[in-house]
Amino acid sequence: MAKKPTEQTRKRLAEGKSLGGAPTKYKPEYCDRLIEFFDREPWEDVEMPHYDEKGNVKWVDFKRMAVKLPTLRDFAKSIEVGVRTVYDWIDEKHASYQREFSQAFSQAQEIRKDFLIQNGLQGLYPPASFKFVAVNVTDMTDKQEVEHKEPFRLILSNGRKSTKEQDASDAD
Repeated sequence: MAKKPTEQTRKRLAEGKSLGGAPTKYKPEYCDRLIEFFDREPWEDVEMPHYDEKGNVKWVDFKRMAVKLPTLRDFAKSIEVGVRTVYDWIDEKHASYQREFSQAFSQAQEIRKDFLIQNGLQGLYPPASFKFVAVNVTDMTDKQEVEHKEPFRLILSNGRKSTKEQDASDAD
């Protein structure tokens, strides 16, 4: 778990002073690069040629295939830093926190969510895996409504009957 920066650390950062240690690997252009990395077409249409007996192409079909889901790990690899470093840039409690990058990551998450939705609606993912990834990688949830058919009794802590019980005893 990341350490929370002290008041002295915040003050030194605000003054533009070094905290010592290795210089940050963060660059402001990473914000735009992150959005570009995540904002890609969620699928590709792949040619599927059909051949005759002689090996000549008779006709070509196209099959829509999902492309790899963009991840923060893959982005970190593309800019040649460790994924932990990138997570530190989006962690408000960490001394390496970068507000602009954190905001860019919020946008990237929305792009990734749309990526998943579009591929899911196209039927490019098996339903169970789509649901698992959507619930675990985005802010989407799996909501199940349960219908209660049995009547229930509500007993108040002071021993008085609930309104439903009073209605039932008044009917007697």
